[in-house]
Amino acid sequence: MTAPVTASSTPSPTTPERGAATGHGGFQPEIQGLRAVAVLLVVVFHLWPDQLTGGFVGVDVFFVISGYLITAHIVREVERTGTISLRRFWARRIRRLLPASLLVLAVSAVATVLFLPATVWSDTARQLAASALYVQNWALAGDAVDYMAQDNVPTVAQHYWSLSVEEQFYVLWPLLVLALVLATRRFALVSRFGTRAVLATGIGVLGATSLAWSVVATAREPSSAYFITPTRVWEFAAGALLGLGLVGTVHRRSVHVLLGGAGLTAVVAAGALFDGDTLFPSWVALLPVLGTAAVIAAGNSATPLTPGWLLSRQPMTFVGDISYSVYLWHWPLIVCLPHVTGTGLRTGDKLGIFAATLVLAWLSKVYVEDPMRRQSTLSAMPWRSFAFAAAGMAIVVAGTVGITTELDRRAEAAAAAADHLRAGDVFAAAGTGCVGPAALDGECGSPVGEGELVVPPEVVVEQNQAATYPGCQQGIDDTEVKTCTIGSESDTPQQVVALVGDSHTTHWFAAFDALGEERDWQVVTYTKASCPVTEARRLLPDEETDDASASCLEWGREVREQIAADERISAVFVSAYSSAYEFSDGEKPLEDPARDGFAVAWESWAGADKEVYVIRDVPPAKEDSSIPNCLAANPEPTACATPAEALPEDPQTDAVRELDDPKVHLIDLTDRFCDQDWCYPVVGDVIVYRDTSHLTDEYSRALAPYIAEQVDRAESAGH
Repeated sequence: MTAPVTASSTPSPTTPERGAATGHGGFQPEIQGLRAVAVLLVVVFHLWPDQLTGGFVGVDVFFVISGYLITAHIVREVERTGTISLRRFWARRIRRLLPASLLVLAVSAVATVLFLPATVWSDTARQLAASALYVQNWALAGDAVDYMAQDNVPTVAQHYWSLSVEEQFYVLWPLLVLALVLATRRFALVSRFGTRAVLATGIGVLGATSLAWSVVATAREPSSAYFITPTRVWEFAAGALLGLGLVGTVHRRSVHVLLGGAGLTAVVAAGALFDGDTLFPSWVALLPVLGTAAVIAAGNSATPLTPGWLLSRQPMTFVGDISYSVYLWHWPLIVCLPHVTGTGLRTGDKLGIFAATLVLAWLSKVYVEDPMRRQSTLSAMPWRSFAFAAAGMAIVVAGTVGITTELDRRAEAAAAAADHLRAGDVFAAAGTGCVGPAALDGECGSPVGEGELVVPPEVVVEQNQAATYPGCQQGIDDTEVKTCTIGSESDTPQQVVALVGDSHTTHWFAAFDALGEERDWQVVTYTKASCPVTEARRLLPDEETDDASASCLEWGREVREQIAADERISAVFVSAYSSAYEFSDGEKPLEDPARDGFAVAWESWAGADKEVYVIRDVPPAKEDSSIPNCLAANPEPTACATPAEALPEDPQTDAVRELDDPKVHLIDLTDRFCDQDWCYPVVGDVIVYRDTSHLTDEYSRALAPYIAEQVDRAESAGH
């Protein structure tokens, strides 16, 4: 995955006390200034992503700082006492981090219900709960490889992923240090080499392993590698090695200045030069990581206008002091404000968010962070801090349960309202009434309908998370052919047909399930995410590796062979999001890869005496926006409509017409989406799309009679 340009890239600055000691016990004010640089990189990046394309590197700066300060603290305790008090360590982290964190989560939950459309409630509730439990990074990693979740919009809690990584570090790092100390004592290594040398060796090996993992994982699965903890451990380890004693070895003032200047330049350069196409973290994260390490190693400087001197000035240390709360507050404001104002963020809005973030951060620091950190009741006994953490997490999670319960209630009501869209009813009602596609016949007033939506947007959008036909679509990188059987349940069906293609074929499952029940067809599905069946190599402009393209080609050939060899299958229905791809030659040169690649596949089935029906792709949503979200934000559905003249070219349609094979037929349902002027997001009170381009189950099922009509017409013409 390329480095994200959303909240996914937000760091979670820790807030060790402003007088945080170095590995040698001295205070380094430039670290507070370095925190300020990091958090400002992130905030500016989120507000003006086109101007500061790599501001997400702030996360790496904070990870290095955390590794440095926490390791230095732990090592001093080990050298002083011979062990680590895990209870006291974790209790301090709880008092320092959780009060402000849980407060912002609770406020964000309330803001979600008050200001955000119900279409984002479910995903937001899930991420709020994951953030409260500090597993948000793993939740986002799962979403990153979940094809159904890739169109999810950023939530108010999405930026908590990096805080989750840090909290996992705080839980595991002292255990690691303690384990190294205990293991090496058994072999008398500590007495021979010293505690710091032993720890440096162990942490160095762990860091090198994590860096190697990061390089491999980012190359193989960049989307999830960005978020998972193992790919980030080496950044903490880099700071930890500094905390073990490398700081303080530089004495010459000129070296201080050069080292600090080079380090700060590296951090800022990464922020300016990296962008969404950068494979990250991988080895390229060495630039901000080593830059941060260099600034810390250089330390403070009494020479005016040098990096250490500038970072130690009051404005920088002030922002550094409140950087944790700046991180917590800025993203919920960015997410919520457009829904409050009803428009996108303008320059004035962004400046207002920046100012409000600083004010809220200062208030949180003064009235939440500092008082709770010093709270005598909690600090007197560690178990009280743990109880506070458990109670706070439980309150946030309970709030998310309340949100999902309300959504479940709405889903049950919608299911009852949509009961008449069952298979038998849609055939009986085809061409009559004004619910569903029949509303475009011109006899129903407004094509979008004039009543309540049959299924509301917040229920429709759930079809992206919970597929109606789970397990029937192969993943992007897998080549094994996966099939499902829908439609008729008869052991001796009237006909066996195949339904083949990418995710735009899966949205026809509901239609063909209804069609199969009505006509006694057994429908065998062959689908794979982002993979049309074509002899050409399909390309996605934003695809990060060639693996998906290669696996698609291999999968498609296997599907072609299996279907051609299956004598039970009499007809093949194909569909694809063909306008989303670019095409190049596969193993053989093609005159027009976009058109001819499809034709080669269809001819192989037609040559096996099978009828081939090509379903023209559906019109895209307005500006590729989520239709449920658009409908939730606009009381008038036509605000989410697309001009009919904006229909993209469909290579499959061109291929059918060019091929002119009597066994290859085109099914064109465009008139069930569009009239002469508009392509509608709602037709006859039924929402058409569940996201930007995939049909809802309800509208798909309602289109079954119109598919049947065109099949009958093709059969009549053939006879």
